[in-house]
Amino acid sequence: MLRGARGTSFAGAGTLGPPVGARGRRRRVKALVCPELGGEEVLRVEEVPSPPCGPGDVRIGARAAAVNFPDTLVIRGEYQYRYDPPFVPGHECAGTVLEVGADVDSLAVGDRVLAMSGTGAFAEEVVCDATGRRNHVFRIPDAMPFDEAAGFDLTYGTAIHGWRRGGLHAGESVLVLGAAGGCGSAAVQVAKAMGAFVVAAAGGEEKLEVARRCGADAVVDYRTEPVSQRVKELTGDRGVDVVFDPVGGPDFREYLRSLAWNGRYLVVGFAAGEVPQIGLNLVLLKSVSIVGVAYGASARLDPAANAADLAQLFAWYDAGLLSPVIGHRFPLARGGDGMRVLRDRGALGKVILDI
Repeated sequence: MLRGARGTSFAGAGTLGPPVGARGRRRRVKALVCPELGGEEVLRVEEVPSPPCGPGDVRIGARAAAVNFPDTLVIRGEYQYRYDPPFVPGHECAGTVLEVGADVDSLAVGDRVLAMSGTGAFAEEVVCDATGRRNHVFRIPDAMPFDEAAGFDLTYGTAIHGWRRGGLHAGESVLVLGAAGGCGSAAVQVAKAMGAFVVAAAGGEEKLEVARRCGADAVVDYRTEPVSQRVKELTGDRGVDVVFDPVGGPDFREYLRSLAWNGRYLVVGFAAGEVPQIGLNLVLLKSVSIVGVAYGASARLDPAANAADLAQLFAWYDAGLLSPVIGHRFPLARGGDGMRVLRDRGALGKVILDI
């Protein structure tokens, strides 16, 4: 049996219209399946039983899904949450509610929503918990298309949660690393919406141009110039108040040196593949705070705060302050190619799967 989010089976008795077909058989839907742990080459599209929809769940007819870096780890068994194959990967999607469980009163059939499912999002139908702390299904603005919605939650949710964790205030300065990627480009836009002066770091002119289009006040190419030196030039030798780091890697100390006195360093992720070792002498000398940003766990533990943050993000979107960058599109069958783009650090904005 296919294993999905929360370890539930994809071979249950979920319903869509009639619970089963005319001859008692469950509906089948297309999904990108990970039949065994390994690289992107193991993924394949199969028809699987439509997931069961329990009393606290909603069934979503997915129109688009986003590829995220954790997806590349999940299929290899290298993520913090492990799933026994075969399973359907994918953390987030967007589409239309097809079915609502008996205990769900916040959503209705026909609602346009985005959802974070934990796994199972790379499929034509996705079932998500819509009650309690596991609830992560939200109506989207009327003007938001499904492709933008599919890649909105994890990146923009991480960005606003990170800046709030870092105590960002209007008028402060920030450095965003990996500023052309999905999370980095969202962090640039959210920081601008919050009134910050944004320095964006990326590698190469193409990626720097993405950061400029997202509203960065200044850019720095970490491939050709020392980031800390350039940051100090841009801030009158003071340094930035907050660093947003979804990259990690061996250059951590260079970015740490970019901070001002009492600066805050946001540890968001390790897209570079290496978890840096912190030199506490630098933390001491500048009175720096190292702050962990675990958006998924925070959203589960404090759903009210997460809902408020998403409401603010949707308001900024409607006001034209946020504009998701979609740099790559693939059909469902080429989901592995989308993961390779992320693994190779070649992504410009979000990688989207059209379903």
